Amino acid sequence: MNASISLDQEYTFYIGTYSDIDVLAHQPYAPTQGAGIHTATISKDGQISEVAATNVLNPAVLTPHSSGKMLYAIVETIKSTGMVVQYKIDDAMGLEEQKTYCASGKSTCYLALSPQKDAAIVINYWDAIIDVCDVDSDGNLGQTVQSFKQVHRKPGEWRQVEYREDHWTNRQVGPHAHCAHFWHDWVFIPDLGENAVFQYRWNADQKQLVPDTIIPFEAGSGPRHMAMHPTLDICYISNELFNTVCVAKLDASNPSETKERMSPIQYVSTLENRDQVSYVSEIKLSSDAKFLYVSNRGDNSIAIFKVLDDGQLERIDIVPTGGKFPRHFALTPCGKAMLVANQDSSNITTFARDVKTGLITPTGDTYDQAAPNYIRFV
Repeated sequence: MNASISLDQEYTFYIGTYSDIDVLAHQPYAPTQGAGIHTATISKDGQISEVAATNVLNPAVLTPHSSGKMLYAIVETIKSTGMVVQYKIDDAMGLEEQKTYCASGKSTCYLALSPQKDAAIVINYWDAIIDVCDVDSDGNLGQTVQSFKQVHRKPGEWRQVEYREDHWTNRQVGPHAHCAHFWHDWVFIPDLGENAVFQYRWNADQKQLVPDTIIPFEAGSGPRHMAMHPTLDICYISNELFNTVCVAKLDASNPSETKERMSPIQYVSTLENRDQVSYVSEIKLSSDAKFLYVSNRGDNSIAIFKVLDDGQLERIDIVPTGGKFPRHFALTPCGKAMLVANQDSSNITTFARDVKTGLITPTGDTYDQAAPNYIRFV
């Protein structure tokens, strides 16, 4: 049975789309290619309408500055070093390009602003290059102050993948950094290729990452993305290749000591059938941190977990997305709906969400959007 959406208000959001599939590390099977960033609205009753399109190469991640006046669009390509294109958000939510930051690595995939908002970590997936750059008071990315390759295997024990077909069948012959998260004095960077989360100390004065320790994960699991609990010393790590979520306890005690600050306490599957070909993608907590959502690319579903009082998870449902390869999804700011970007079927599907139970129900509505990969409300 289909459900209807009733939002608190109309919302504007941005859709990232792949505009050149041939320069990506992976291989989307979308029937069409997008134009870049699409600005859209969703009405109170759940109808999506496009407002404008902004031409940019493969905007794979859209990250707003905390001021709400700046949007960072991360350009994903393996043919050259990546970029972060900065846009000013005007009063009508339009985008005006301001400047471009050139990354040091390829397949740029993530940007994390420091707690002080005066620095940013830029992650490059293909070659696991980590950049740290200055950020001014207006949110503009400045000079690179630190750049290094993240790897812990010895020379001769790993290699850099050379081309995309090589990468498809050799996901873990070398490092592939995926994201970065600040927590107290530390920064965590999951690495799919190294089956580990790298732990750094954050030197806020020098704006630099200082290697601290490495937290190994199960061989072959492929840590991808993280979600940090807002009130508990708990985080959640999605394992792309095992289709699991790891619940980990965080430890800030004796901060001067060098020790692992993250300890896995639970692994839960995002699938009913773990033998099928599928890859975990987006992981997200609801704003009240009572529910966790994970998208499954291949199973084409959203796994829903209830967050228990101690932060551990109980899976309560797996819901088909109504499309193929759900790379990303987003909850509306009021939490009463979910939008899912189905990359390979070139559509966005909408779901009504019960804020009390956390469950989602399809509306039956499908919005055609070429090769969508990201959805961001600002």
